[in-house]
Amino acid sequence: CKEVGGMERNNEFIENVEFDETDAKPSKHPDYHDTSGLDQETVKNECQEVEGKPQSGKVVDPNVYRMVSTPRGMAMIINNGAFQPESGFPPRRGSDVDVQKLAHLFQYLGFAVSVKQDLAQAEIMESIDAFKQQFEETIVDMCIVCIMSHGSGGNLVDIQGYEIDVEEEILKKFYNTQCPALQGKPKLFLLQYCRGGELDLGVEVTSEFRDALPVDRLKLQRISKLPAVTDFLIANSTVPGFVSNRNMKYGTWFFQCLVEVFKENAKDMDIRDMFDQITRVLNEKESNDSSRRKQTFEVTNRGFYKKLYFNPDEVLDEEYKNDEEYENDDDTVSDKQEQNKKGFKKRVREAWKALFN
Repeated sequence: CKEVGGMERNNEFIENVEFDETDAKPSKHPDYHDTSGLDQETVKNECQEVEGKPQSGKVVDPNVYRMVSTPRGMAMIINNGAFQPESGFPPRRGSDVDVQKLAHLFQYLGFAVSVKQDLAQAEIMESIDAFKQQFEETIVDMCIVCIMSHGSGGNLVDIQGYEIDVEEEILKKFYNTQCPALQGKPKLFLLQYCRGGELDLGVEVTSEFRDALPVDRLKLQRISKLPAVTDFLIANSTVPGFVSNRNMKYGTWFFQCLVEVFKENAKDMDIRDMFDQITRVLNEKESNDSSRRKQTFEVTNRGFYKKLYFNPDEVLDEEYKNDEEYENDDDTVSDKQEQNKKGFKKRVREAWKALFN
C-alpha cells in the first residue's frame, strides 16, 4: 500500500505521528503519497437478563446466548502480513500489533486461541476446516473467526495475490447445514480487508445536523427445524467499495476500536451494544494527512436474535485491568518491580508463545 500524508522525514516526527495505510493494492489516487522507502525500524452462561443486565443464575433466559463453557469458545486468527513479490501487494505493516492485541483480548474473554500467519489459499482453507473440526470434538459455547489481509475486487486475497470469496469459501462452512456442532451457538466473524478502492474522505457536517446533536456530542422456543443460517454476526472493517485503514504502529483502525471497546465493556454489555460503541469510536478517527480520511465498518446480522454477554472470569478481569495499568507505566521499571509482576501478563505471554508452537 501507499501510506498517506505529507510526512517530514526526521526521526522526531516519525516517532510521534501515526502513519495510516490502506489494505489495498498500491494506488495512483492523488491523495496518496509514497513513503514506502521509510526504514521500517523507524516506524515504531448460563445467565439471565434482568432489566437489561446479565446476571449469573440457574434460570436460563431464552433471549440470552449461553456463555458458561470452559473455555467459553474457540477463536482463530488468520493474519496475512507478508506477501510474495508476485502478488503485487506490499507488507501490511502494523498487522502484528492487531494479532497480539486480539489474542490477548480473546484470552481475557476466556477463549482458546489459535493464530495462523501468512497463508496461501489452500492453507487458509485447510486451517478453516481444521478449526471447524474442533467443534465436533470439544463442546464450547461460541466460535470466533478473525481474518486479516489485503483485499481486491471486494474479495480477500492470500499471500500470493489470489482472491478468496469469503461468503462462498469460508462463511458457508459454518452454516447449520455444514456445521451442526455450532447450531444455535453464536458465531462471530471479524473481517479486515479492503472491499474496493474508494477513499472515504468524509463530508462536512451541516448546521442542521449539528443543531440536532445532543450538547455532549458536540464536544427459541423449541422448534423442530432451524433455518440453514442462524446465529451469525459478521463484522467487516469497511463497507463495500471502500478501503480499510491501518496504522503502521498501532494496527488497523477497526481493531484498535474493537479492542478498546471490548476491554472496557465485555463484562456487562451485549455484543451488539458494543458494536454500536465501536461505531461511535471509529466515527471519531481521522487520518493525519490533508485528506482527513474516515472509515465506516459494517455488521451483518444473520439470525443472531439473542443477547450475548462474554461473561469473562472475574479473577482474570481484575488481573487484566491491573495488567493494562502496568503496561501504561514508564518502561524504565526496576528489576525488582519486574520480578514482582506475576500472574496474568506472564500467563498471556506464555500462551502467546504457545500459539505458534
